[in-house]
Amino acid sequence: MRVASGAFVLTGRIGLVAVPVAVLLTACGAPEPPTRSRPAATPAAVSTTDPVPLTTPAPPPASPAVRAAADPEACRNADCEVEVRQGDRLRLDAATGLDALTVAALDQGVVHLSFEGSSGGYRVEGMNVGVSQDCVNGRCRTRGALTLTMDRPARIGDIHLRLTSVRPDEAVLAISPS
Repeated sequence: MRVASGAFVLTGRIGLVAVPVAVLLTACGAPEPPTRSRPAATPAAVSTTDPVPLTTPAPPPASPAVRAAADPEACRNADCEVEVRQGDRLRLDAATGLDALTVAALDQGVVHLSFEGSSGGYRVEGMNVGVSQDCVNGRCRTRGALTLTMDRPARIGDIHLRLTSVRPDEAVLAISPS
C-alpha cells in the first residue's frame, strides 16, 4: 500500500507542476483557440431633440430698440422704444400734445430731455423739471426740460418716459401713452 500511496503523491506533485506550466505556456504566446464572431451590435436610437435644460430659460429679449437717427418717424405716435444719443430729436404727432423731444445731454447715467409743444397746461413729472409758455395772439408754445434716470421715469401730459438702458454715449428710451 505504501507504493500506491507514493505513486499518488508522485502523481499529485506532477499535477501540481503541470498546471502552472500549462498556464505559463498559454499566457506566453500560445495561439488562442479560434472564437466565433459575434453579430455586430445594433446601435442605440439617437435622439435629435435638444436635451431638457436644467434651469428655466430666460424670457425672450425685448424687441430691439430703433435707432432714432436711422428712423426719426419711429416714435411719431409716442409708443416706441428708441436708442438715442445726445442731440437726437424725436418728432411726435400733434395729437400727442407734443411736437418734439430732444436729447439735450447724456451724462453718467442721466438723460436730460427738452420738449416743445403747442398745447398748454402740461402736467410734467420727473427730476429737474422746468416749463415755460409763450403766447402770441392766442397761440401758445410750451417749452420745457426734465431729467431721467433708470430708477426715475418721467411724464409729460399723457406720455410716459422711462430709460431701459444707459451707456456712456447712448440710452434706450421707452415712450408710451397712458
